[in-house]
Amino acid sequence: MLSKVHSFTRTEHLLFSLPLLFAGAWLGAGGCFPSWRIIGFITLVGLGARTFGMALNRILDRDLDAKNPRTKNREIPAGRLSLFQGYVVAAVGLFLYFVGCAGLGSLVLALSFFPLVPLSLYSLLKRFTPLCHYGIGFVLATAPVGAFVAASNSLDFTSEILWFALFTFCWMSGFDIIYALLDVDFDRAHHVYSLPALLGPTRALWVAALTHVVAIGALMMLVKGWVSALFFGVALFGFLISYSPKIPVAVRFFPISIVVGVAGALVVFFIGT
Repeated sequence: MLSKVHSFTRTEHLLFSLPLLFAGAWLGAGGCFPSWRIIGFITLVGLGARTFGMALNRILDRDLDAKNPRTKNREIPAGRLSLFQGYVVAAVGLFLYFVGCAGLGSLVLALSFFPLVPLSLYSLLKRFTPLCHYGIGFVLATAPVGAFVAASNSLDFTSEILWFALFTFCWMSGFDIIYALLDVDFDRAHHVYSLPALLGPTRALWVAALTHVVAIGALMMLVKGWVSALFFGVALFGFLISYSPKIPVAVRFFPISIVVGVAGALVVFFIGT
């Protein structure tokens, strides 16, 4: 059962959000790590949100997943997990999320419902708009902002956290467009909205590239010192090779996008060095 739940939630994809959370906490604490208690609760929030979001995504997409040859073997359409079990996993994730938020104080707990709205609804966007890719980007962008609030106990946002949130939004949105290349034919046949299905792969890649140019520009605003510049170079290289047709699309999304995200977070950690 643990193996099934792991496959269902893809816990390793927590790598998408943990570096973002820690970078936001670093900025919120004024360029250092907050206490281990705060880091622990932030990690719990990230784990809970990731579990809840992925489980709900799989539940809401179960009918589409069953029709798609690429996804028909996922746990619910394949019958390895029941719909009820899927809801239980989502509920556990939601419980962990609220426990973590409560541990971070009254301000975070009061604001905790706001990230749940895009987290709950982003997977539905593909049924209504080809701009759905920017929904997951928005969800990921709330991670560093929330961690900033948790570490600073304030809504007084600095320019650094706003630039980093913009980087996060555009980084993930662009890679989600690239990932959607895998389902162009299926999306067109089943009236699923995506930019590759609407524009075709080539034009969609141009949109992804323009989105990533904005991400690069936002990250560049955080570069101060040669160490941060070094990690900026790593992120830039990752962005560039993600458009190589010789690299499989799945590899470009995971792990190349992870490398870019981690490098972007490290730019934040080494601001001024």
